[in-house]
Amino acid sequence: MIARSVVVLGTSAFFLMLAGIGLRSPYLAVASLPIFLFIVLAHLLENKPHLNITVERTSSKVSIYEGESNEFKIRINNSGPDIDVLEIFDAIPEELDLIAGTNHFVGSLRNGDDVEFTFMVSPKVFGMYKVGPIRVRSLDLLGLFLEEETIDSYFDLKVYPEVQYVSKLQIKPRKARNWPGEILTRKSGTSQAFYGIRSYMPGDSLRRINWKASSRSEELLSNQFMSEFGGDVIIVLDLRSASVLGDPPDSTMTYATRAAAMVAYRLIRDRNRVGMIALGNSLYKIRPGFGRRQFDRLLTCMVEIKPGDTWNIGNLAGYLSMFFSKMTQIIVITSLMDDKSYESVAEISSKGYQVLVISPSPFGFERRCSRDGQVERIAEELVRLEREMKMSLLRRCATVVDWNVRESLDQALRQESPIWAR
Repeated sequence: MIARSVVVLGTSAFFLMLAGIGLRSPYLAVASLPIFLFIVLAHLLENKPHLNITVERTSSKVSIYEGESNEFKIRINNSGPDIDVLEIFDAIPEELDLIAGTNHFVGSLRNGDDVEFTFMVSPKVFGMYKVGPIRVRSLDLLGLFLEEETIDSYFDLKVYPEVQYVSKLQIKPRKARNWPGEILTRKSGTSQAFYGIRSYMPGDSLRRINWKASSRSEELLSNQFMSEFGGDVIIVLDLRSASVLGDPPDSTMTYATRAAAMVAYRLIRDRNRVGMIALGNSLYKIRPGFGRRQFDRLLTCMVEIKPGDTWNIGNLAGYLSMFFSKMTQIIVITSLMDDKSYESVAEISSKGYQVLVISPSPFGFERRCSRDGQVERIAEELVRLEREMKMSLLRRCATVVDWNVRESLDQALRQESPIWAR
């Protein structure tokens, strides 16, 4: 392939010759001959560029979390003649920051040589990112001729939401399941929560004897403690267009998804079965399950879903009652920016479910999206009062956590723990 420089030189020589003929000036016509001669000799004598090379990309990880970095390695092997100038560029999306190395290589490559270069990227926000394609270009030494090729080599990098520490998450389903967990029940067991006193029985630990109560009785008395079991939990992640404000990474969608990841991790760690229903550009449904694999399924769902309106949130209560029993705890994560979200939570509660609502406050994002004026401040205060009024009504049928995203989710949950106890 002819490079742009050859086109420029050839066009210049051609116009010089035309000018010489038109102006009847032999000097202009002769001045074009060295340019033509240079192009012809370069084509005959220079090493012709080629792309008889193999380019391979490898990655240190398949998935990472926000705040982590990932290393990519590009390996190049030349199986053809020597290459005077080789240029390779591996495209990375805008959401990935290049923090070390370079994704652009320029150099010469002899026959049989292997060259490697590495670069590291760090994500700005969670999501599914496609690294690639690889663009390759080979030039001769003078840069007059080139060969270009685009290698359709892609790598799908999963960036999971950041999972911060959340202290024990108190959920209160109407009935616990029969496997060990962290939910206190009104049955005697082996937890640290006091349940009652009964007569001492052979085999009881001496540590369980209540000596103070036994001193006032004619028999030994032992303490009883509550049992702890697990439960079923469904996390409803509301990413409808009406519930999203701001642009990632500073948006209600970002913080709602991070809250879902932190809650799911804590609940699975506490030996609960956790499932998910995500509303966005599609309806994502994950049945409740245990363990690390289930957590990976939930995270994959969170990074794949995008904001959208393909499903009506008004159908959520009917869907839950159709497929899940009343002993399932429902955790709704939504910014509560429209009336449909309030109505849906109230309807779910009316079906007999215990409902916990975690709502990232949208006011910080609203302020950044609007001008800072007196009218805007008054409008924001009115919206804030309306939100507080609706949330106070919603607290009659559900536990509501109003999360200021400038604070940690753990702090917001601990502030609501006295309400849960009542």
